[in-house]
Amino acid sequence: MAIIACPECHKKVSSHAPICTHCGFQMGAVSAEQLNIFRMRKLRDKIYHLNIISYAVITLFLAAFGWYWWDSGGFEHQSSAGPFVLMGLAALAYLYVRGLLFRSRRSQKVLRQKQFTRLKPGQKL
Repeated sequence: MAIIACPECHKKVSSHAPICTHCGFQMGAVSAEQLNIFRMRKLRDKIYHLNIISYAVITLFLAAFGWYWWDSGGFEHQSSAGPFVLMGLAALAYLYVRGLLFRSRRSQKVLRQKQFTRLKPGQKL
């Protein structure tokens, strides 16, 4: 077994791998099941990364709120516009990431349904 560069993305992969784990390039004969497993893994990784991003955006929002509290002297007087802008941007980013998560989870659900509703060889409707 040797490590080679993928012809598509030029990242290192095994010479025996039928699918590049980075870009999905098919380097050999690939069954529908192997392709489905690859898609499920990529989608799982995408959902994981989107969750991490959403946590980071929530942290940014909380930091902006803390900035607002600090800048207003414990809500005693008016704060500058900076914390409001940052909270607004963080809220928009959070909604955008949650939309991407919703779409990714829906795609994951569709892939799972396709995986379980496939007919077995020789099975009739």
